Amino acid sequence: MNNYILSSIILSYSLLITAFLYGVSNEVIRNNEFKKWHIIYLGFILGIESMSIFSIYVLESKTTQYLYPIYVTGEFLILMSLCLTEFKATKMWKLVTGIVASFIFIETTILWFVHQDASTGYAKIISHLIIICLLAILLVKNMREVERSKQSWFIFGALFLYYSVSLFLFLLINQLTEHSINLWIINNILSSILYGSFIYTFYSFKKWKSRSYI
Repeated sequence: MNNYILSSIILSYSLLITAFLYGVSNEVIRNNEFKKWHIIYLGFILGIESMSIFSIYVLESKTTQYLYPIYVTGEFLILMSLCLTEFKATKMWKLVTGIVASFIFIETTILWFVHQDASTGYAKIISHLIIICLLAILLVKNMREVERSKQSWFIFGALFLYYSVSLFLFLLINQLTEHSINLWIINNILSSILYGSFIYTFYSFKKWKSRSYI
């Protein structure tokens, strides 16, 4: 394996594990209504990555495509729940989210059964576009309240950057197969920035909370 991609994978996984353990081990962070979705998101990604590694190196599976429907649907539901919590959205929007999530799961599952490739449809594109739009709205909303919600602004910015570039790379990867390794390195660097931002956000929130108790 290319040394650069291996280093980027190790960095990304290390920051993911660190961010999840830091969040889940702190009661102040764990009990916050908004931060708990950050922890759920990190735990979900960590679980998917762990199952992927287990399938490849223990079960010696040639593909992890069977995880794709779970991954895309779960990621969408968690991030939508995070955004809708911030918006204090009504039950109607939660119902719409459930309908879209059902479409994503059904489409990716059918593609996996029929073509053995769940990533060839429109599910990830639709999912990422919706997430990117909501994150952009939240960024603008939080810009007006930077001092009160600067931790949220930071994490929404990192999520917006990651999912915007991730969608761009997803659309390019089939056209630039000879550069696929470089694209994966970029993706791993972006995920490292994202997980690092979670660590910073948790630390800032914990520090802010401790000052508010004084």
